[in-house]
Amino acid sequence: MNNSSPNVYEIIDQYFSHMDDAPVGGHSIFQDDRAKEKHETIIMYAFRKYRAAFYHSENVRRFLANESSDLDSRKLLDSNTFTNNTRAKISVRKTADHFVYELAAFFEASKSSLDFIAAASSWYLNSINTASILTLIRCVDRNTGKGNIFNVTKQHLSWLKQIREYRHHLVHRMIISTSIGHEVHRRGQIVKTSKHPVVVPESTPAYFPDTRRARMMEDEPRGLNSTRFEGFVKHSDGTEQLIDFSNEYTPAEGYVEISSLMAKHLNHLGKFFCDMITAMKGMNYKKHDQ
Repeated sequence: MNNSSPNVYEIIDQYFSHMDDAPVGGHSIFQDDRAKEKHETIIMYAFRKYRAAFYHSENVRRFLANESSDLDSRKLLDSNTFTNNTRAKISVRKTADHFVYELAAFFEASKSSLDFIAAASSWYLNSINTASILTLIRCVDRNTGKGNIFNVTKQHLSWLKQIREYRHHLVHRMIISTSIGHEVHRRGQIVKTSKHPVVVPESTPAYFPDTRRARMMEDEPRGLNSTRFEGFVKHSDGTEQLIDFSNEYTPAEGYVEISSLMAKHLNHLGKFFCDMITAMKGMNYKKHDQ
């Protein structure tokens, strides 16, 4: 279980061990042993949804690892039949919808994990019984929440809003389109392959038309910058000889590689999870005024 985060499961396990000795009845949040069972179950639901987010991020990593350049394309330009003055290019691009499906599932699992975390933490709050992280966010925004639970929420507030907004647009309002591909360039006797990374918007996606005309007019992959380099040597007779070149693609401003986006949010989800469990543990299984 620890391969998603070295801390989350350990923090949860420590909390459960500590909870075994928690008092029942009186001022405790547990009125009986069944209440302990339910509380532990909610936290495990949150953890399993966290693991689901990790699963979807790993699927994307696996997709990327399995995407190899078209060797036949390189073989075509590796042929010895070309002259020293040859300039040739083969471009391969295809849709990468399966990446976006995993991204949507990743955000859905992350949001569900956050909601279960909020539900578990609300056991410590008087007058609040929630099944949504939005309740804690609104309390912090309105400055009506105080104490450990809301301190953690406030600390992570910007990210909580960001992931909820991104997930809402991606799941309910639109579908991102992205692509994957590569190019093979030949300049004289030098052959180079450059890959197109799979990129997505870094923040909440904006609307763009997904029509036949828009797809037909899109010459270059959306969200990518191209950097070109050429190196020449000039001989004593005045002639120039190409000795190296490159054509690299990187995410454009406002875009990010899909695996990097998922890794960032998964890491933040793990930190929020650990911080909230630690905050609950410090409240000694008693309700507090918010």
